[in-house]
Amino acid sequence: MNIKEALETAGKILKSRNIQTPVREAGVLLAHVIKKDLSYIYAHSEEKLSDELVREFFDVVGKRGSGMPFQYISNRQEFMSLDFYVDQNCLIPRPDTEILVEAALKVIKKYQSPVRILDIGTGSGAIAVSIAYYDKNTVINAIDISENALEIAAANAAKHGVEGRINFINADIRHFTAKKPYAVVVSNPPYIPSGEIENLMPEVAHFEPLIALDGGEDGMDFYRVIASKLESLLTSDGTVLTEVGIGQDSFVMELFEEKGMNVEVLKDLAGINRVVVGCFGKIFP
Repeated sequence: MNIKEALETAGKILKSRNIQTPVREAGVLLAHVIKKDLSYIYAHSEEKLSDELVREFFDVVGKRGSGMPFQYISNRQEFMSLDFYVDQNCLIPRPDTEILVEAALKVIKKYQSPVRILDIGTGSGAIAVSIAYYDKNTVINAIDISENALEIAAANAAKHGVEGRINFINADIRHFTAKKPYAVVVSNPPYIPSGEIENLMPEVAHFEPLIALDGGEDGMDFYRVIASKLESLLTSDGTVLTEVGIGQDSFVMELFEEKGMNVEVLKDLAGINRVVVGCFGKIFP
């Protein structure tokens, strides 16, 4: 079987499984399997594939056809221009979360080095690793309830040379006590209401870890917990930054304002209120 034949067959399979843009996805999957870029695939359509590569290709086509996200097939996701390892033990980092990281990097500038940071629900480590990579004056405690996620996060920290400034801790924020307050707390917590998870895209609902999605009955459980702990987690001029779901910003703003914080909301690239920032002092330098 040559490349053209493989792509045609795979495209039909993916189309029958209701995968959007099946032809392009077939090309992306084959490029991944043979470790070439898409331009090579289309420029060498008559190249014959080995039986082993054909088997591997249609194995990943089957996975994609079942709804598995390509990121879990390739074990890769770009975030903040960095390459992260991901698998089904952690949430796939989204571009929207880059708004949170960029804001945190700006906030950090107002504190004296080294800046102590707490990342709540670190998952793949995308937030903690990115902050540590782009600001060398940071030391971070990154907590997560999942030991498997922490192993992934630690590997990503080592991959980007920041493992010496991130301490990964297996802990549940509901029972976490800070030995020393932090200047900055960041979190992209689970915020999907429990009853809405089954209505999410199958790629999300069936493959991404439930523990990283389920925010309780109204999706607000973890925001309440974080807000209840802010006085003990943060320094007297500390800042908290949290990603929020659509329409959740007002509730989280109110939680932070009730703690006496100054609050600001940041929009994502689609113009949706995506990050809520609270501070006991001036928010940005």
